[in-house]
Amino acid sequence: MGERSLKLRALLRFYSSANITGCAFALAGPALLFAGIIDHGWLLITGGLYAAGWLFGRRPPELERHIEQSLSIEQTLQALDEIVAKARPYLTGEMAASLSSVRDSVAEVLPRLVGGAGHDGNLYTVRETVLRYLPETLANYVALPPAFRVSHPLKDGKTARELLADQLALLDAKLHEIVANVASSDAQALLANGQFLEMKFRQPDFLSG
Repeated sequence: MGERSLKLRALLRFYSSANITGCAFALAGPALLFAGIIDHGWLLITGGLYAAGWLFGRRPPELERHIEQSLSIEQTLQALDEIVAKARPYLTGEMAASLSSVRDSVAEVLPRLVGGAGHDGNLYTVRETVLRYLPETLANYVALPPAFRVSHPLKDGKTARELLADQLALLDAKLHEIVANVASSDAQALLANGQFLEMKFRQPDFLSG
């Protein structure tokens, strides 16, 4: 991940749950002052309230950033299910539907790629996409401040939420194509699918590029 600019770091801090919670707590200081409950030292009390709110709200949600390549197909699907379950509260219904469809495609295509001759390259690309790039993408998205995800334009003027929705829909479509191409033994189409996935999902950080 490249070095983030000072402006971007400031925006992430501003939009962070810790800062928003701190500001909410700090509002109690002036309110108590105007109510006549406190007088001298209200600025210090307000600062203390902000600090308490910052500490209360600073813990970000965490997701695993990759699934081990050595896992069996069953273990892989179980690990993928756990990551999806953790990410689901932060996703729209459209995103969740795309992820569910991705999971179904992975469950269908991995056994064919594992057991099929000449599929080593496709197997590696699919596994890298769903075991590494997808978890990292979801983890990076969930780690962003909630207000930042939906309000700050990033690539092509789209917010992180819009970018993630596009990426999940695209991944869903490509995995459907791979399932169909494996079933029809279309080697050239599989190669093209694999190259596309590798190019498109190699960079899972919303704040890069």
